[in-house]
Amino acid sequence: MKYALLVLVVLFNSGFLIVSEVITSRYPGIILECRDQDADKEYRCILSKFDNPDWIPDTGHDMQLRLRQDFFWHPTKRIRRECRQLTREEFQEMVDAMNALKNDKSVFPSVYDFFADYHTNEAVKSIHFGSNFFGWHKMYILKFEELLRRVNPNVTLCYWDSRLDHHMHDPTKSVMFTSEFFGNGKGPIKEGPFAGWKTIRNIPLVRDLGKTGNPISYKFIDRMLAKKHHVQITTPTADPETNVESMHNMVHAFIGGQMNNFNTSSQDPFFWIHHAFIDAVWEKFCSQLRHRNIDPQDDYTIIDDQFHQPDRYMDRLFPMRNVDGYSDYFHNHIYRYDDFAKCPSCLNSPFLKCDYSSDKCVSVEANEPRRRVLEPPRKITTNHLSKPQNGLTVLSGEDKGWVYVPIKIIVRNAVHKSIRKNVIGGCEYFGPGYYDLCSKSVAIAQSNGITYHGTYKSYIANDASIPQWVYAFVGVKNPGSGMSQAFISVTDKYYKPCEPFCLDIKAGKYRSCPGVISLTNKEPEMFSRTLMEADGSGFTYNPLEADTLNPRIKLSFLCY
Repeated sequence: MKYALLVLVVLFNSGFLIVSEVITSRYPGIILECRDQDADKEYRCILSKFDNPDWIPDTGHDMQLRLRQDFFWHPTKRIRRECRQLTREEFQEMVDAMNALKNDKSVFPSVYDFFADYHTNEAVKSIHFGSNFFGWHKMYILKFEELLRRVNPNVTLCYWDSRLDHHMHDPTKSVMFTSEFFGNGKGPIKEGPFAGWKTIRNIPLVRDLGKTGNPISYKFIDRMLAKKHHVQITTPTADPETNVESMHNMVHAFIGGQMNNFNTSSQDPFFWIHHAFIDAVWEKFCSQLRHRNIDPQDDYTIIDDQFHQPDRYMDRLFPMRNVDGYSDYFHNHIYRYDDFAKCPSCLNSPFLKCDYSSDKCVSVEANEPRRRVLEPPRKITTNHLSKPQNGLTVLSGEDKGWVYVPIKIIVRNAVHKSIRKNVIGGCEYFGPGYYDLCSKSVAIAQSNGITYHGTYKSYIANDASIPQWVYAFVGVKNPGSGMSQAFISVTDKYYKPCEPFCLDIKAGKYRSCPGVISLTNKEPEMFSRTLMEADGSGFTYNPLEADTLNPRIKLSFLCY
């Protein structure tokens, strides 16, 4: 059904902001004549009514323009690097964040285990064995990276280029399988940052390194990047010597233990860095497509498998569609990969060296002296600028006349190529210096007073790394001892209106409505009195949160 995602289940405590009938399905007289089946025409008609300043006394509250950020905003693209290229401080921050998720019991049995369990059971049918393999894992590790950044916004996931180990005389002796990195490769993990870990089944995390399988070879990647289309590298249509998913399976087998099983592999931290490398190589392949004027989404391989159809919603990652994982949005706006290791510098890492006989970089062995380098790896400064930027004022007047109503903006398909645009309507207010920010904005929330004269706008900035929904606050005149009635609207980048849905608390669902809200000061209040209070009212974005009905949200907007 078109609006199925708005028929939701009550999850949150309903003791706050649940009471009076503040939403009306009726059209107030001033906008009644605008009622139309065409949402665009109706929206334009309603706004035209508010353009007339004569219909209500001016109470002196002019337009407020604020820039709102409702989950992590990344002012620059984060850069993922090979794990042995990180500084020791950066590596420690990353594994500390992983351990923090493992110890976070806010969901059972822990945030890490709960999220790792996404990669199990029936979902595996759509995750593997077909075209969705690339895109699903891209989104999965990106969502995991967001969880890490909620612990520490300075963390960016590294990738494990296993070619650097493949070319060793004995890959099982790689420094990656030591206490300095990801712990021992044989038996229960007793060394390194993940020593003593148990899985979601309360079974010790174990490895059986090198019993079967092997790391990825330089030759395989070279052959794969020489191909022209996804059909040549994607299961089940791939050429045998360039089947990326099959090669990826060999690495899982090489590590062994939980990694060598689809239903348990994500319980080992090696899962994330292995798939980050697969994503890095795939991004290089997609870049080659773009250079030949081929959109990767248009090159999606259609196979006779219902789980891998392009428009099917991704299991566990709704509302992303399979083809959305092929979008270039992520590469353009969210992250990129640093260059792969090359001789003679080998990323200036003490843990890598150049094999001059083959002119390939390889890992140092566990007990081998670390290479002395003149310029050791340094922090990437821009990876450490990504803390949340909440409540940044661009232009504001007197704040005391406003209260702030929570709304939810549901982005059905934020990465579909048809909505690409460099700027949004309204960026003319920002001026020089905000163009990068404007390119990331996905929605404009606005209130127009019905019982008062005034307009409030919020530009909802969202890097779309998790394009599912955002919470925002829109200003409405403080009702004082009376009532404030306002028309609330949300538009996309093109000023196309999003569809408003009002909560029917008795029916436990949202229903189509005009988007008109009435506020009084009766308890419990349906608003926050300051943006600071709003920020602390429990609407922080959680990448693990299912899309549920929150009784505090009276208005939801469905966009795209």
